[in-house]
Amino acid sequence: MGFTAMKSMKLAMVGGALAATALLSACSGNNAAANGSPVKNASDASAARAGHGAAGGGGSNSDGKGSDGDVNCSAQGGQVGPPGGPRVDLIADQSTGGTIPGCTEAFNVITEYYAKAPTEGEGPGRRVLDIQGTWKCALAPEPEGSQGAVFCGKQDDPDSNIETRPSTTAGQAPSQEPARRFPNTTQNVHFTGYDTATNMARFQLIQWQAGGPDNGHYVDVPGDTKTYRLPLDARGEVFSAASLCPGDSVTVDSRNRGTTPCTPRQLQQSLATGGNMPFAEIHVDGNDRITMAKEIYHP
Repeated sequence: MGFTAMKSMKLAMVGGALAATALLSACSGNNAAANGSPVKNASDASAARAGHGAAGGGGSNSDGKGSDGDVNCSAQGGQVGPPGGPRVDLIADQSTGGTIPGCTEAFNVITEYYAKAPTEGEGPGRRVLDIQGTWKCALAPEPEGSQGAVFCGKQDDPDSNIETRPSTTAGQAPSQEPARRFPNTTQNVHFTGYDTATNMARFQLIQWQAGGPDNGHYVDVPGDTKTYRLPLDARGEVFSAASLCPGDSVTVDSRNRGTTPCTPRQLQQSLATGGNMPFAEIHVDGNDRITMAKEIYHP
């Protein structure tokens, strides 16, 4: 079977699992099924797992992209899961047309689902219809659901799907906690680029070193020259001092942090073009997402 046919079958199965959960919700007394499903037909969830998850994405490289085109966002951003639940990999599925939801969006979607499912989830699949405005998510039918499998589809784009599934790395048990790097911290960083495959910002840690002709400058943190990657929160705050977004003047506070509001999208574009890589103060939330970035002005 050709790649395109296999991908079409796989995406139909993922969407079918959402449709099957909608049917379960309707049978349990909810009217959620009237809202429709991202895909046309309900399919057997076990077949979806066999056709999609069992292959483990066909293996993945260091950026998390499997041989079938899907991206394992957890390869860089850590595993996900509800409080007290199993930790699983977050997968952004490649469509038959080659498009892939960004990992930043995927993390935002699944995080909101975990927050809403306990109180707003419909039926046995805990289906939630309004996530990030355009997504719907639900647990997979058993036995996959109890193992942490969740399927999400974009309501206005049937080809956009994400899912969670247990890690299939040979000989390695799924981790019980996500690989958080800087949860609930503020860091000074030197942005070095943007990975479009995983939708993550690249940066190195920096610190202020006093002395010299300018009475001080930023240097790499001694003993830590690694390059890190974290997703940007799509609803985060970004403030420019001089270069992140268009402006005719430098706008900073008393600590030389930028004050001109930008958008996460503008930050992504600035980093992806490979131009001036700014220093910034970033705030990282408990899910290891950058929720605020303030450009540091250093004349």
